[in-house]
Amino acid sequence: MKKLLLLFSLVFCILILVESCKKPPPPPPVSTAPTITSINPGSGFPNTPVTITGTNFKTTPADNTVKFNGTAATVTSANTTTLVVTVPSGGTTGHVTVSTSDGSATGPVFTYQAAPAPTITSISPTSGAAGTVVTITGTNFDVTPANDIVKFNAAVATVTSATATSIVVTAPAAGTTGNVTVATGSGTSNGVLFTYLSGPFVYTCGSVTNLNPNWGYWKNSVFAAAATCNYAYSITGLANDIYVAGPASTNMPTYWKNGTSIQLSSQTGNISTIVISGTDVYCSGANNNVNSVWKNGAVINTLPSASTSTLASGNHGLFVAGSDVYVAGYQYGPGNAYFQAVYWKNGAVVTLTTGFNSNARATAVFVSGSDVYVAGTEEEKSGIGVINQAPRLWKNGVSVPLTTPANNLYNNTSSLLVAGSDVYVGGQYNRAGAVWKNGAMINTSGYAVAEQVTSIFLYNNTDLYVSGSSSSSGMNGYWKNGNFVEMDPGCSTVGPACAATSASNVSGIFVK
Repeated sequence: MKKLLLLFSLVFCILILVESCKKPPPPPPVSTAPTITSINPGSGFPNTPVTITGTNFKTTPADNTVKFNGTAATVTSANTTTLVVTVPSGGTTGHVTVSTSDGSATGPVFTYQAAPAPTITSISPTSGAAGTVVTITGTNFDVTPANDIVKFNAAVATVTSATATSIVVTAPAAGTTGNVTVATGSGTSNGVLFTYLSGPFVYTCGSVTNLNPNWGYWKNSVFAAAATCNYAYSITGLANDIYVAGPASTNMPTYWKNGTSIQLSSQTGNISTIVISGTDVYCSGANNNVNSVWKNGAVINTLPSASTSTLASGNHGLFVAGSDVYVAGYQYGPGNAYFQAVYWKNGAVVTLTTGFNSNARATAVFVSGSDVYVAGTEEEKSGIGVINQAPRLWKNGVSVPLTTPANNLYNNTSSLLVAGSDVYVGGQYNRAGAVWKNGAMINTSGYAVAEQVTSIFLYNNTDLYVSGSSSSSGMNGYWKNGNFVEMDPGCSTVGPACAATSASNVSGIFVK
């Protein structure tokens, strides 16, 4: 009996020992699938922000797929426990779901409510010509531009951007004075009056006599001085904005946007030409005696020293074609004896004349398709010296003489414009303003009041506007299709009473 009990005890101990040597079972797996504990708010209308609280969300918003009853929503921010989403348009009442690469979760029901109709609190500006950019401020706009139907007195406008509280549109050409309204899928707003102004609006830059400050620009012959402007070389515009380039009274490179100065450098210099390409502002000029090109205030090209080369000034000295930047000018040729006409493309020089035995200057540049046009002047000599200042046009580096009635020492060019197959050049012949079209002088008597045509602008491919300057006639202004318009700055009407403040220099023209 004792042996039996001993055997039993031994077996029991062995069993206990074997059992104690077994590995413990693995813990149950931890789920990484997302979970949803709450949504806030639980009801609303499209474009409402909703916060989803839970676990196991991905920290990259795009790695979380959120749907409102099957309609995908935009996730604007994310961490492991919180997602912020925008209620999608077109969704319906139902459960909110979140899916990641680790799984999916179904959350509470979100109840769609009817969105309120949009409202307009203000528009800016409240008047303008067709093409004016207008900002509409209000509430309940659709954040998708195509879903906001904006009308100017029944004419549909193009919406360029939209948020829930702001819309940017362009006043349509078919619009007329009347209410601006915004319609979405939830209704139509109240109306706010927009007044259409008849154009075109003619902007010129330059200076006047007997005023201080006396440099600035005119809008339809009414002068607006720029307080710190020391010279106005060039003028251009974009939407509602007008840009004027020149040196400031501090002699630093500066341009003015709607009369407010924007200084590009703390060094001595000037801005000789300003161009808008898309939404980018390009300038050319001198910066601490180094010829330079700026884009949105930053120098992108440095050209030779201003002591050995000169950039063209005025409206036509700079041209931007896509990503390429062209600047016209001249520099010393071999031996530093004569100037040679050149242009720079993205900072690299392209020579147009040799500079061996006569001076030449490039004063304007224009790019049309793959063709580079440059206008300038080249001396012609005989045994007795210079007998002619020949106005020139170069196309892809090949000289194209411009026709003049006779040789003259008082010829030059200042401006250049290409429209389709037509090439316009502005300048001077025999001490009088001149315009060439396709090589031939046009309206030879009409521009005689000017000693120099300074800029040309083709409006709507039909109307040719020309600005000019004169130090002797006292009748500076601009021409529309050859007809002279005298400007009396500082006055609201044109007449002899304004003669004391007549224009003394008109250097550029822009029409919109």
